[in-house]
Amino acid sequence: MKIRNVELSDVKNTYLLFMDKSVRATAKECRTITFEEHETWFRNRMLCEGFYILESKAGSFMGQVRIDKKNGENVISVELVEEYRSMGYGSVALARSLKMSNARAISAYIRLDNTASIKIFEKNGFKKASCNGLFAKYVYFDKTFIIAEMSANHCGDMNLAKKIIASAKECGANAIKLQTYTADTITIDCKNDYFKISGGTLWDDRYLYDLYGEAYTPWGWQQELKNYAESIGIELFSTPASSSAVDFLESIGVGRYKIASFEAIDYNLVKYTASKQKPMIISVGISSLEEMQEAVDACKSVGNDDITLLKCTSSYPAPLENMNLLTIPDMIQRFGPQGVKIGLSDHSMNVETVVAAVALGAKVIEKHFTLDRALGGADAAFSINPAELKATVEAVRNTEKVLGCVDYSVNEKSRKFSRSLFVCEDIKKGEKFSAENVRSIRPDDGLHPKYYDSVIGKNAVSDLKCGTPLRFEDIE
Repeated sequence: MKIRNVELSDVKNTYLLFMDKSVRATAKECRTITFEEHETWFRNRMLCEGFYILESKAGSFMGQVRIDKKNGENVISVELVEEYRSMGYGSVALARSLKMSNARAISAYIRLDNTASIKIFEKNGFKKASCNGLFAKYVYFDKTFIIAEMSANHCGDMNLAKKIIASAKECGANAIKLQTYTADTITIDCKNDYFKISGGTLWDDRYLYDLYGEAYTPWGWQQELKNYAESIGIELFSTPASSSAVDFLESIGVGRYKIASFEAIDYNLVKYTASKQKPMIISVGISSLEEMQEAVDACKSVGNDDITLLKCTSSYPAPLENMNLLTIPDMIQRFGPQGVKIGLSDHSMNVETVVAAVALGAKVIEKHFTLDRALGGADAAFSINPAELKATVEAVRNTEKVLGCVDYSVNEKSRKFSRSLFVCEDIKKGEKFSAENVRSIRPDDGLHPKYYDSVIGKNAVSDLKCGTPLRFEDIE
């Protein structure tokens, strides 16, 4: 099954699906509409993100997934053509659309008697939040994917590399990342000034070939490191710097790829890596807006739609004033409608950066990681240690909690302490309500304060004691 963004040519199939009786029976909105009404709606809706079409390998229309903005919520619906129902496609479509969406929190409204849909949504991480009549509200929270980048911090010692992997797992990272290159796959051994590093970096006056020869992770380690990571329950993947590196990583079975900022403009490498149909994470620290789009297009040209762009400041370490994190929501606005997620590759040395990034919508966070900066290594100066990684993970998870979802519900326990109308002096039957005998005070057991002006001047239908909450039935 293929999932793609909607196109104008899908208007007829989506209308026929909308009018399907079984679809209408489980939908919250049950009314029928004309094709002309649907076409007008369709043309407007397809301009917004979160509208996906499901197709078979042969190109047949299988259904649709929509994530619609309704009253501030992101509300998802999955609808399949009858011949593809009860075959597992609904769960696959839901899982893949959740990966494509940039929404942090997504709601679904499912009929209480639609047990098949409830099972599918629960299987994909949705939790029941509330019930209203025939429908239950289910909510999904997409947690930030946190990557600990080992890079050269193993210092040429495989045992140290394994300790870094174990520590990343213990600190709560979702994945550990390697870099797969040799000096010969990333540059050439040339000692003229073109290949001599300068410009105020940590590596000034060194030659590229020598630096990469020292910093690389031996390819002979990487299968063993991947097996070790899997044995302790953390994902390991890598950044390839050549097609040969991609082939090697395919041979050891990595599950996703990262393209570094400096390779993101090599579209042949991007395209070849994306052709393996694994999730693609691309840092864009030195890419123009046009080049970002070209990298996305390179992935899509080989049928890979699982793309995450990482906002990145390619300074090591990165000064806070150069981070410009407001680029993240702008990238979401530009690339989100194309099904692209946005994250942050962070070379700063503080927690506030990742907290702000997650609050702005980042779905992936990458940080360089070492056991101890004192151990040295090419990346040590801008790598965080275990205490800092643990604090980063905790900060991200707490940020996700406080972001929550769109929720306008009232906390009834807190409401108890709000104001309402109370009798504040003894009132006789027939006596008029006045500013002296009726007040808006705490708690909330009486009438809403908005009725105060309409109550004043009316007569009491019975005797009322001071401290009595005022009710409609007390008013003549």
